[in-house]
Amino acid sequence: MAFTPFESGMGGILIGLSAALAFLIDGKITGISGIAGPFLRGVVLCEPWNHGQAWKGLFLVGLALGGLANLCLNQDFAFPEAFSYHPLRYVVAGICVGSGTRLGRGCTSGHGICGLPRFSLRSWIAVPTFMAVAGGTIAITRHALTADVQKPWKVAEAQLVNWKFPVGAVVVSAILAASLFRLPGKICTYVAPVVSGLIFGLGLGCSGMTSQAKVFDFLDVGGAWDPSLAFVMGCGLCVSF
Repeated sequence: MAFTPFESGMGGILIGLSAALAFLIDGKITGISGIAGPFLRGVVLCEPWNHGQAWKGLFLVGLALGGLANLCLNQDFAFPEAFSYHPLRYVVAGICVGSGTRLGRGCTSGHGICGLPRFSLRSWIAVPTFMAVAGGTIAITRHALTADVQKPWKVAEAQLVNWKFPVGAVVVSAILAASLFRLPGKICTYVAPVVSGLIFGLGLGCSGMTSQAKVFDFLDVGGAWDPSLAFVMGCGLCVSF
């Protein structure tokens, strides 16, 4: 997996922009686990539009649109072929991730992009904790148990894989963000969360955070380390700070 500082940095800028817009316009935190979980719970309880659920639903619509744009225009980078793990492993992993975000009361976006710039003590504890645990998990599965393919230590080579889509996404997102401040308040109430979600979804694909291999190689500091996702967090923080 190539080290892609440009694409990942541009994706981080988009994620940070999404977080900044949601907070400035609507006073919301773009923690995906804190948005999707309560919204789905409200749907199950047949109360999808209570307690700010409309904002969450609109944000998730925009998030899906951003993913669709990546699927259509940036598929090779954003959605490479998934690892051929046993389905049970994916089920267990999903349960662990969901339980972890519940226990930690947030995820990488809520604690990382939103919590760190606000100097939230909980976030400053949570981020290094879940990064360390995730890195430890990779060390166990790849190097101790050799359940996954073990790679010799090296830093991935920096490459410019696909600059056109990230640049286009940033330009379109900047135009959309600027236009929000010119909309009447009532219209902006409904448009802003969709735009925030769309920009966030674009950022996830541009940065490579939707790629299993990229996430695994970032956490594998003892193997073929890919520091791309550090650029996601760094650029995202610069925008949302």
